[in-house]
Amino acid sequence: MSDLLVYNARVRTLEPTQPFAQAVLVRNERIVAVGQDEDLLPLAAGVRKLDAAGRTVLPGFVDCHVHFWRSGLSEQMVDLRPARSIPEVLDLIRRRAEEQPPGSMVMARGFMDTKLAENRWPTLAEKDEASPDHLLCIRHNNGHGLGVNSSFLAMLDIPIGTPGLETDPSTGQPTGTLRQGLFPMGEEKATKLLDPAMLRNCLQIISDIAIRVGVTTVHCLDGGRMPGDMDMVDLLAHRDELPLNTVIYYQITDVEKIVGMGLPRIGGCILIDGTPATHTGALFEPYSDRPDILGPTYWEQDELDEFVWRAHSAGLQISLHATCERAIDRALAAYERAITRLPRPDHRHRIEHFYFPRKQDVERAARLGVCAGVQPAFETAFREMYPLRLGPERMHRLHPYRWHLDAGVAAGGGSDSPVSPVDPLAGIHAAVNHSVREQRITPEEAVRMFTLGGAYLAFEEQETGTIREGKRGDLVLLSDDPLTVDPAAIKDIKVEATVVRGRIVYEA
Repeated sequence: MSDLLVYNARVRTLEPTQPFAQAVLVRNERIVAVGQDEDLLPLAAGVRKLDAAGRTVLPGFVDCHVHFWRSGLSEQMVDLRPARSIPEVLDLIRRRAEEQPPGSMVMARGFMDTKLAENRWPTLAEKDEASPDHLLCIRHNNGHGLGVNSSFLAMLDIPIGTPGLETDPSTGQPTGTLRQGLFPMGEEKATKLLDPAMLRNCLQIISDIAIRVGVTTVHCLDGGRMPGDMDMVDLLAHRDELPLNTVIYYQITDVEKIVGMGLPRIGGCILIDGTPATHTGALFEPYSDRPDILGPTYWEQDELDEFVWRAHSAGLQISLHATCERAIDRALAAYERAITRLPRPDHRHRIEHFYFPRKQDVERAARLGVCAGVQPAFETAFREMYPLRLGPERMHRLHPYRWHLDAGVAAGGGSDSPVSPVDPLAGIHAAVNHSVREQRITPEEAVRMFTLGGAYLAFEEQETGTIREGKRGDLVLLSDDPLTVDPAAIKDIKVEATVVRGRIVYEA
């Protein structure tokens, strides 16, 4: 049933002409009236009613960066996020291995070396001891590094000297840590060896998680990494069956294929660099804890320029992954050359992450009309890692949301799940309570980032992102108002109900 009246509510519409209301009426998936209870109740005969009991109603949240299918897969892996030492990591792996038949694939996620007492990866011998009879693959939580045991390393058969294959300086032998271009290759091989039952449940698992935290629209950054693009094939086949709205970003560089499929956008995590967590974010000055490393860029500038031009001239919106300053500079250079050659006044090309730029990069993005898909929860989740990698003198420009908004860069909030959980309220809390005071934004700005901001990034601002007649009936009912509650308590607000196109898809 897609007809619904939400009433007795504190409705924050985020519309300047009617910022507050008591009730919202949805018919045939669309909002048909926004107003006071006494005006809308007589119009709602025979319509399902949801009494908000004075609680806050906002537009449904938009998560503008989710690796959707892979998030569902990750939920079924060994979860290493609670671990705070190497023995705890190994124990979690050992317990899962004992549950699986010998020779099978054990895959773990959420590994964070900077959260461990030892501040390192497990050695090859330690991984072998925890999983002597299994193939083992450990994903770094930032998604840009893998730890594998000897059995899996032998199967990969990577020649020593291959970029991204870490070796022990004292022996010259592999440590079982893979970075750069080897991590997606290793991840693809590991996925092929997983129990097929895991692969069938991915979409339902992550959909259920998303609606429980008030997400009504997800930008799905999928494809490009799984064997046969199984994630994108599954998503395209079943997206209409899901309980929430999806926007597809196909992470390939085949412009002709995207055009042939009739998709209006290309990319997502098309990697220009990696992440500071694994020393693969591309800097102009060396890492503070590794003065021998600047971090790689995965594209030559002329190659990136050529891809961006092909996609731009085909009329597509483009999304590129660039976390750090040197990669951001390359992405902006490619965009600027294409836009100068063929001006398009409303391209809305995106840079995903954009979290360690120079100030001039932010200003350049604003001038070019380049948007930012940002993940505020990273600033909280990896707070202990950033000073180690970047040093205290560079921290003032980390996750610079104040810079973005002041410069006029359109920014949408996301999670980058499975790197951090789908949880818009956690992202809003992080942006408002940023550890760098000069980069904090207001609660209303943060809420807009996860509503209208995300909608704008996908050309959906006339469909969702605010509560207004004619828009989709996408709403979220909260236990408190993030715009008025103590900023330190935003993270404690609960989602009481989620409404997608007028249908209640979740109630607490």
